[in-house]
Amino acid sequence: MIKTKVVIYILFLFTTLSCTPSWDLSELYVLKIENTSKVIYKYDAWGGRDSHIFGIVILDSTETFDINNVETLPFSLLETIPTKELVLGIESDNSDYTKTKNEIHKPIKVTIDNQGGLKIKTKIFQYKGYSNRSGGLGRYVFEKFKETHDSIFFYNLDDVESMKPEHLDTLKFKKTNITIKKTEQNNVLQVDIQDLKLSQNDEILSNITYFLKPKKTISINAFTNIGIFKELNRIK
Repeated sequence: MIKTKVVIYILFLFTTLSCTPSWDLSELYVLKIENTSKVIYKYDAWGGRDSHIFGIVILDSTETFDINNVETLPFSLLETIPTKELVLGIESDNSDYTKTKNEIHKPIKVTIDNQGGLKIKTKIFQYKGYSNRSGGLGRYVFEKFKETHDSIFFYNLDDVESMKPEHLDTLKFKKTNITIKKTEQNNVLQVDIQDLKLSQNDEILSNITYFLKPKKTISINAFTNIGIFKELNRIK
């Protein structure tokens, strides 16, 4: 009887361990929060049977990122540069998508949380209104850039997406959802930007995605750590 119980326990333990997901971290980016020891990580990972998880988390810079032991923030986009006073995020809710008839372009709910000693405020939008104001894609190569504290400018851009390519002297973005991918030599591979625009009364105006590549070699360290997610690992 005792042997039977031992065998059952071993089988239970084996089953439990085998069901524990093993994640392959494919992308990891970090953004520093000014005047604090806190950082924001953005991650993407794949597991068995094509399981896929991604999200944004806050940790102290002294802590090690462990994908199996993190609390994901309740949003996928930032509205402003995070500060020690406030981290302001944007999310959409598709729980009632099939029941929704009218589009709503302003937040349907606002939540306030606290994580790591920081105030987290999330504006939640109706999925239909959010998605129908989102869309558009721009692919450009750029010659140089310039930063201010809250904005970033790209210069001498050539369109590589359109059938009739256009040339732009300048593109300006606010520093929020900017992600820089790097090469193994720590040079800029690509700058991904989710350019979400809200009106002063929180109505979604547009949400366009941009992929920008440098025309010449630029070190990722040429960019600051303020309001920009920088890649920590380069996956081959």
